[in-house]
Amino acid sequence: MNKTDQLLYFCQMTVKENLAGEGDCISIRDGDGMLATDPCKALRDQTAEDIRKFDFSHLPVNKMLALHRALYKARPDVSAVITNHAPYSCLVAEKQNKLSAVLDDVAQIIGPFVRFAASYEPRDVIRILGKRNACLIKNGGAVAVGRTPDEAHTGCLVLEKGAKAYVEGKILGGAKKIPLHEALLMRFVYKKKYSKADQTAKKEELDR
Repeated sequence: MNKTDQLLYFCQMTVKENLAGEGDCISIRDGDGMLATDPCKALRDQTAEDIRKFDFSHLPVNKMLALHRALYKARPDVSAVITNHAPYSCLVAEKQNKLSAVLDDVAQIIGPFVRFAASYEPRDVIRILGKRNACLIKNGGAVAVGRTPDEAHTGCLVLEKGAKAYVEGKILGGAKKIPLHEALLMRFVYKKKYSKADQTAKKEELDR
């Protein structure tokens, strides 16, 4: 599957899993630049003609594309970026300032808690994201990065699951967060034992 086909595939997966909203963008590193969807067009309507190549030597006018570019330049380990507006993620981003892990996969894939960037400005997102692979934007949506498009997509999916569990838990009297030491251990084991092999296998599958 070439990179354009990969982008279109994850556009449809994002829509299918109810992770899409207005202004979403998916990109993949491509040499000294990136291939990206059109942030001004809904993911469900993207076609191969909407996919464009952006050279890192030029700053895109669109703020989402500018953020994607900045993330690639700041994180050499990143090969895919997704900015999306899933419903529960947006709700939590509006109402909260920090989201603790209440699900095992949030602790494993994102960490003990989800951080919130103050805005979509690249400096805010890069600082909050650090070496993590996902964060929320205050009064915005989600940002997820990965070594593969699948890993970035998984970050968006896990963020939304964690946000949904938190919201539904609050309605029922409060979601119980995973203790910090347990969450840190889950994250450590995932990174050391499962993460690298899993993403290598998925990259090979997409490249076929």
